[in-house]
Amino acid sequence: MQNFHDLRGQLDILVPFEALLETQSVTLAAERIGITQSAMSRILERLRCLFDDPLLVRSGAGMDLTPRAQTLRTPLREALSAAAALYAPIEFDPKQATRTFRAIIPDVVAAPLLPALLERLRKDAPNCRLHLAPWRDKLETGEDIDFIVSTELALFRTFRTELLFQDRDVLVFRNAPPRGRDVLELDHVAVVPAGLGEDPVDAWLRQEGLSRRIAATVPHYLLALHLVARGGYYAIMPSRTATALGNVLGISAADLAIDQEPDQQWLIYPPRLEYDPASSWLRALVMDVCRKPKTLARGIVGNR
Repeated sequence: MQNFHDLRGQLDILVPFEALLETQSVTLAAERIGITQSAMSRILERLRCLFDDPLLVRSGAGMDLTPRAQTLRTPLREALSAAAALYAPIEFDPKQATRTFRAIIPDVVAAPLLPALLERLRKDAPNCRLHLAPWRDKLETGEDIDFIVSTELALFRTFRTELLFQDRDVLVFRNAPPRGRDVLELDHVAVVPAGLGEDPVDAWLRQEGLSRRIAATVPHYLLALHLVARGGYYAIMPSRTATALGNVLGISAADLAIDQEPDQQWLIYPPRLEYDPASSWLRALVMDVCRKPKTLARGIVGNR
């Protein structure tokens, strides 16, 4: 097999070579390619030297292909077709595609996002699957991940990012909202996800010079909501999470009369997938799903 390095300076004459074999004419081949007749004649001489064969010989008023040239027509056409395919745009047809997408999504986002996202996947890409991977401390390349959802942009400085959505924290409770009481003095369930030292809510309250009474600490929002659903406990969490899980558990929510910056969740993905059609389609789907949130919070409660 010829070494690829031996092909340097030869690949550029393959297209003119095909024109010569198809037209069997130096003049017509030159016109087809858009070069002068003399330039095409020089290319033919190069080809004759490369193949050690005349390739085209005069016959009456025209030219005939030699047996060697005849045998080269099919492999040359196939080689040029393969080369053209290298430049063809890659298309993604979700209806026909079979692919497993991989993502890292915290449960605070997974709860409101996944049901609608999986419903859309089942409808729009029935043969595609979504696999949620556990959080990893080191994600320098994201080599096996299509996207990540996180608030921690500082951890992904080399990744591409898009703002997925903004949210606010609400108070969740069973039955009626507390009236005439300082909501921060109620029995709260704090949620401290794995890898964090405290509930982000308490860090936010501390910045405001506030604190709350914590009766229990759990690692997942679903556990916190189950405790709230039994009565006697309260929790503060993002409104989308409260909506997604609270509707199932019969829990209500109310806005807090406390100044707060909106929580920003970011869609994060590795640079290598920026122009990948399948990953681009999935990211657009995630963005579309997040633009249509359900609502649960109503009313306002505050600390007196």
